[in-house]
Amino acid sequence: MKTDQEYQAKWLKLFNQYKISNQTMKAFCLIHNVKVYQLQYWLKKYKQRAKDNSISFTEVNVIKQPIVETSIRITSGKLVIEIPNNFNEGTLLKLLKVVDQLV
Repeated sequence: MKTDQEYQAKWLKLFNQYKISNQTMKAFCLIHNVKVYQLQYWLKKYKQRAKDNSISFTEVNVIKQPIVETSIRITSGKLVIEIPNNFNEGTLLKLLKVVDQLV
């Protein structure tokens, strides 16, 4: 009795022969003395394996960029106001009132 590996190797060989034979399934099975339903089973099995093997993973390299603190810069003549990204709204409103009185 053949081992499972030998049996699978036999069907893999038949599967590959069938793929290149350009014969109908029935004609191929008659010549190779196998049943059509067996060939159909193994065709389905090997197609599923090929589909499963086509799924692969790709390595993704993440490049960490330094966090750049952005700010808002307001200029009016010689006056320059630079507001950091994490500004306090209340302080900004007070500052704008003072600037409004100066200009």
